Amino acid sequence: MNARIRRWMPVWAWIVVIEIATSWPNPSVPAGLPEGSDKVVHLGMYGMLGLLAARALGLQRWSRDGWRLLVAAACISCFGALDEWHQQFIPGRGMELGDWIADSTGGFLGLVAFTFMAGVLLARRETRS
Repeated sequence: MNARIRRWMPVWAWIVVIEIATSWPNPSVPAGLPEGSDKVVHLGMYGMLGLLAARALGLQRWSRDGWRLLVAAACISCFGALDEWHQQFIPGRGMELGDWIADSTGGFLGLVAFTFMAGVLLARRETRS
């Protein structure tokens, strides 16, 4: 199998996980959770998507990869908007602006976190050489 395809397989697998999770009708929320705590779940799920996408893109340096990072963030944000739109058709779910903001923020933070970590590791390797 092609290396490029292998790099993107975790991204597509995670997208499937997100779609299955957000297509579940009438999700039961544990009692006692504070209002808006679902935003943390959105942030985490899309944060992981951002990490996986940054890995697949091979993002390593702000100076070189900044534009690609922003395009990836826009794509993740669009996917989050599409996911929120589709939830209005699922019983017990709805489309929420706050959820989309959490999705977009999580995706961006995942992309930035991976790029930062990769840049630090690359810099360490370069100073050892």
